[in-house]
Amino acid sequence: MRDDRHVEAFSEFVSRAVGEAWAPYTYQASLAQDGLPDLLRMPTGAGKTLAAVLPWLWRTYSFSEVTPSRLVYVLPLRTLVEQTAREVAGWLLNLGKRASRAPEEVSDEDEVVLQVLMGGAGRQDDAWQLAPGKRAILIGTQDMVLSRALMRGYAETRSRWPISYALLHSDTQWVFDETQLLGPALPTSAQLQGLRDKLGTASPTKTMWMSATLAEDGLATVDHDVTGLRTVELSAEDRAGALAKRLNATRTVERLDLPADSKTYPSVLAQALLERHRPGTRLIAVLNTVERANALCEAIRKATSEADVVLIHSHFRPPERRKLMELVTADPPEAGRIVISTQVLEAGIDISSRTLFTEAAPWSSIVQRAGRCNRSGEYGATSLLWGLPPHGRNPAAPYKQDDVDDATVALGELEGCAVTSTQLQRHPVKQMPELHAVLRRRDLLQLFDTMPDLTGADIDVSPWIRDGDDNGVFVAWRDWSSSGGRPAEDELQPSRDELCPASIADVKKLAVPDSGVCRVWVKDRVTGNWRWASRPDIVPGAVVIADASAGGYDAMLGWAPASRVPVEPVALAETDTGELSGERDGDAIGDDALSHGQPWVGLSQHLEDVEAEVTLIADELPLPGLAAAQITAAALAGRYHDLGKCHEVFQETLRKSGPNPPAGLLAKSPNSGPRYSRRYLRHELVSALMLTHPDCRLLDGQQERDLIVYLVAAHHGKVRMSVRSVRDEALRNPPLVLGVAEGDRTPALEPTQREHVGPLTLSTSSLRMGAGEGDSWTARAVGLRDRQDLGPFRLPYLEALVRIADMRVSKAYREGK
Repeated sequence: MRDDRHVEAFSEFVSRAVGEAWAPYTYQASLAQDGLPDLLRMPTGAGKTLAAVLPWLWRTYSFSEVTPSRLVYVLPLRTLVEQTAREVAGWLLNLGKRASRAPEEVSDEDEVVLQVLMGGAGRQDDAWQLAPGKRAILIGTQDMVLSRALMRGYAETRSRWPISYALLHSDTQWVFDETQLLGPALPTSAQLQGLRDKLGTASPTKTMWMSATLAEDGLATVDHDVTGLRTVELSAEDRAGALAKRLNATRTVERLDLPADSKTYPSVLAQALLERHRPGTRLIAVLNTVERANALCEAIRKATSEADVVLIHSHFRPPERRKLMELVTADPPEAGRIVISTQVLEAGIDISSRTLFTEAAPWSSIVQRAGRCNRSGEYGATSLLWGLPPHGRNPAAPYKQDDVDDATVALGELEGCAVTSTQLQRHPVKQMPELHAVLRRRDLLQLFDTMPDLTGADIDVSPWIRDGDDNGVFVAWRDWSSSGGRPAEDELQPSRDELCPASIADVKKLAVPDSGVCRVWVKDRVTGNWRWASRPDIVPGAVVIADASAGGYDAMLGWAPASRVPVEPVALAETDTGELSGERDGDAIGDDALSHGQPWVGLSQHLEDVEAEVTLIADELPLPGLAAAQITAAALAGRYHDLGKCHEVFQETLRKSGPNPPAGLLAKSPNSGPRYSRRYLRHELVSALMLTHPDCRLLDGQQERDLIVYLVAAHHGKVRMSVRSVRDEALRNPPLVLGVAEGDRTPALEPTQREHVGPLTLSTSSLRMGAGEGDSWTARAVGLRDRQDLGPFRLPYLEALVRIADMRVSKAYREGK
């Protein structure tokens, strides 16, 4: 039942957010009162972005006990992400709920973490992870967000994969916008919701899909039952109210006679558009490929120097993309503006045009593109122009020819007709159902292991995220004129603003062939060194860096692999600590940044601090899916997580990393110091082997002994399901497994004032292939993952509790708190 008090309160909330008196649409008010539905079926221009964010945010205050504290807003295109984030940031500012990005700012009830998941290194990118109980809004593309939900985060360090995965699957409200553009991400999102419902999470997690045309059965998968899904559509009150003008706005369909020859196509289309362009208005041209969009832009600029032309597509670096989007969305100048785009303007961007041209595309895309013509009914006579793409090897690319042909027939049927968006949506057009790879339960369980295979490769999750032709990698350019045309030894990881999305096919051409010169470099997963990239390194989500002097990018055209004009690198900004905004801590097995760059900290003190922090975090979180014994296990894992730092190799390294080290066993040191004498030493593996030693009595009587050991080992995200030697470790004498040898001895120590552990001689037998089933490390880990009361969503959440506590405590040391 409608509660007028709730409607009035939400209306006042929305007015404050948008900065003016604003009555939310009836359906938006219903979402605030009843919660977000499973399916929100709305026409373009009906205020879906507001409906996705503000009802949820209002409910976190008014109905906090049943509302997830985290909102994850997934968009299909990169250009939509930054615009949506700016809009949301404006709402938060108007509400007085500061959009905090640094974790130290997230301290009171009126602050909300706003995080864009775009990849690249950045010192504030962990704000949402360090404050898991705070309200947070995460916005990203399907690539960036779903890859993290599959524990293979694109452009994210491997050790962070389990944290992102854990938090995204707990206490989260997912929102997927513009489902017609999601491709395989749509069934993947439905499968993940179904698997969460079946396997259980630490805290309830829900999903809302938003679309103009999606039917409920479009969300049916092998594990996602659509029976009883709640769907919200426009009510009669909505159609008769403030939305009426938008819903009744028309545009007249007109076909342009364009040449089939790809060489003359751009110039003929350019002339046709210039003839129809009117001063003071915006004309939008949407082409199906970046190549034709670039060609049209050059043709218009060649035809006239007076046209104000803006080209926007997905292959720009963020700084240039932001500037271009400001021009795209700004009011056109007196002479007017021509915006040339690809699919990036199909969804989520609230702009309008007097004239819009679109190449023939699937009908769902035509409907979305048409929604950018006379969007609010502000124009009188408006034109929806269309034409066939030129002939070529695959003229319908990136779409299916049958879908383009069916849309062509439908457009021909509407020739000369003035049509509304609703009429276009309801026009009967056959569109072939898309067939995509389906994420199965066994796939999810296999992805739980984040150790690369023996060749150094990872499971490719791209078939579950985006269609093959749309997958990309990220390229950054650096000035290496002072380092001999190659990365420096301490070269920083690229920051977010440096990354340009590029196609895999293009970048593979730049990677090292059997012989030749390399134009791109990649960071080795094991050693952490930059090396020439080979073609197997170029996989979806990979990050490579290139020599700026060799070209490959144009500020006006974006990614331009044929260009040899030197690229202007993006300057790395300095943080408030005077450090550059790039990142040195990466995927290398031996990286251990949290142990350095701190004041001297004794081992016992650190263990007590992390145990207390785990307890503090858990007490602040709603965790109905976790048993008390499991939360206790996480706290004990905090107590014992760094026992292995007593290893002589670790202590020797720490003591050499700063002047005047104090007596006793150490956990932290001021400087990075020399490299470990055993390069790939993982102290957390030593911790786990100590806890499982028969002479170690620390876990006697503990109900969750195996769980505690696993959480201790996994607290850096590098010792989890599979543990094995890397590079030449197995050939060493004695053989090593992640820096640990059979027979290594650890000294006597007191983890806390009330506990004592005598000297131990370590055994790596449980890590060897062929270890007895009960003694096998992997068997124990798999047993925990497959336990009904843990499973693939609860277990990593417990990992995250320990990891986040360790990160927060280390951060407090560094900041002198």
